[in-house]
Amino acid sequence: MGQPWTAGVAEGAPARLPLVLTALWAAAVGLELAYVLVLGPGPPPLGPLARALQLALAAFQLLNLLGNVGLFLRSDPSIRGVMLAGRGLGQGWAYCYQCQSQVPPRSGHCSACRVCILRRDHHCRLLGRCVGFGNYRPFLCLLLHAAGVLLHISVLLGPALSALLRAHTPLHTAALLLLPWLMLLTGRVSLAQFALAFVTDTCVVGALLCGAGLLFHGMLLLRGQTTWEWARGQHSYDLGPCHNLQAALGPRWVLVWLWPFLASPLPGDGITFQTKADVAS
Repeated sequence: MGQPWTAGVAEGAPARLPLVLTALWAAAVGLELAYVLVLGPGPPPLGPLARALQLALAAFQLLNLLGNVGLFLRSDPSIRGVMLAGRGLGQGWAYCYQCQSQVPPRSGHCSACRVCILRRDHHCRLLGRCVGFGNYRPFLCLLLHAAGVLLHISVLLGPALSALLRAHTPLHTAALLLLPWLMLLTGRVSLAQFALAFVTDTCVVGALLCGAGLLFHGMLLLRGQTTWEWARGQHSYDLGPCHNLQAALGPRWVLVWLWPFLASPLPGDGITFQTKADVAS
């Protein structure tokens, strides 16, 4: 039957290259923002009160973003260290030949992480880690605050980009926004102009993608589904929106969106899950 996973695994940790690339991109965005605000046109003109509110919003967004990134990376959603020995094997349990262990319902093996994940949803390519039972909450909050931060940065870079675009023809403007790499390689723009257009483009696209991801996972959250279950039309664990929210976010599901370090323990253990049939009986 294979040995239960009661301790750390000899398998390698998830590849760190995606996380490194994401960190490099975030550093590039931060450097470009600092360059524009300090040496460029500067931030949009605002009064003292509006400026203070903008700084408070930026600090709030940044703390939430970094806090949820840290929680997401520190939380291990896998079966490493989980005592599976002696658990009653019932319907939904399966045997994983890669892990050589029985695994509970809603679990799945990740070839990138090289381990089974409890309540596996999907593998996050940007952060190089699976999304599962233990880190689904910070992942959702990360989508929310990443969209907010990227949108905020786009607004701050707006005046500099607008001044750049007004100095050129409409065709040049469209090419710079849609094909900044081509404009740089053909010598039509300077490196500073390319960096401004490229960073703003990626921030806008990133905000849209995070917003779309948040809407999609919000739908799954209310339905009590994982991405895998949604793709296969399974609704066995849908206990109603309120119960689904508490199961994924804990009892303080309203407040966890506002502060990543708020205690809101999950009611389950990632191994056994209540189903519609259990409630009906």
